[in-house]
Amino acid sequence: MKPLLVIALAIAVGYVSYEYVYPPFADAMKFTKHVPKKEEPKQEVAVVPAPKPPKKEKVVVVETKPEPKPEMKPEEPKPEMTKAPEPPPVDPNAFVAPVFPPVDELTQNWAVVPKGFFNTPKQVTMKKDLELKMQMGKATAATTFKAGTKIFVMGQEGPNLVVGASAGSPMRGLVAMDDTDFKEVFTAAYEQVKVVQTENARKSHEYRLAAAERAKNAPAAASTGGSSSNDKPVKDADGTYPLLLASMKSGEVTEIKPDNIKSWGDVAQEKIDGTEYWTVIVKYETQTMFGKFETEAQARIKNGRVEKWVYTGSGEVVP
Repeated sequence: MKPLLVIALAIAVGYVSYEYVYPPFADAMKFTKHVPKKEEPKQEVAVVPAPKPPKKEKVVVVETKPEPKPEMKPEEPKPEMTKAPEPPPVDPNAFVAPVFPPVDELTQNWAVVPKGFFNTPKQVTMKKDLELKMQMGKATAATTFKAGTKIFVMGQEGPNLVVGASAGSPMRGLVAMDDTDFKEVFTAAYEQVKVVQTENARKSHEYRLAAAERAKNAPAAASTGGSSSNDKPVKDADGTYPLLLASMKSGEVTEIKPDNIKSWGDVAQEKIDGTEYWTVIVKYETQTMFGKFETEAQARIKNGRVEKWVYTGSGEVVP
């Protein structure tokens, strides 16, 4: 037993000496035989598997079933489009009122009031107290006019009015138009004239219609072969009537002149107030205080001459 322990102990001492004592000694003595080779790390080679061929996708054909058509319903009647009312037919015999320019246009924004308006002095009212220099020749006098005082207008100079203390006063002064109620006075007079002119035009229209009806129903005039003094007036190629022109030139009428006639009517035969006449209606421009307006007159012809000229609207004699 004892020898076995000695042998085991010797083996153990030898193993420890070889493992732990000999290596440092060998390193110091430069012995290399005992140095175990260092194992180099093995390089791992990555093996990439070959790509698998792509799988072919299966194409699934889906059959679409047609949608069921909705049941056809009977068409409902479409609502009828409301037609715009047709304009009433134009009556060729309807009266057409004359058109008048507005006040601002007539007066060019009050810069040029028609001169005819000043043919007779117009009375206006002062809107504020003013001291005006009134002049007659070389004589000058200063006169104070209180607001509310009446003053007479004789004319216009630009934005000013030529005024006088009375209609017959020889003294004249200037006052700004806006310092008086001149615009209101002028506008009121113009509106009144428009009413009168429209009414005269309406009466003239009615007279023409009545005259045409009378002429249509009148018996045909007997042909006289030109031997009677009451022959039908002759109309020249230019539309004028020598008999009417002669009446104007002789001064039987002064308001109507050949150069202000706009149109010449046709000859008609009428019985007026129990007397048979040949009649001709003319349209012409007449000068008024507000400028020129179109009006109508009728020449009444008997026994080869113009017996009278009358306004077709009022029946009054034309001067």
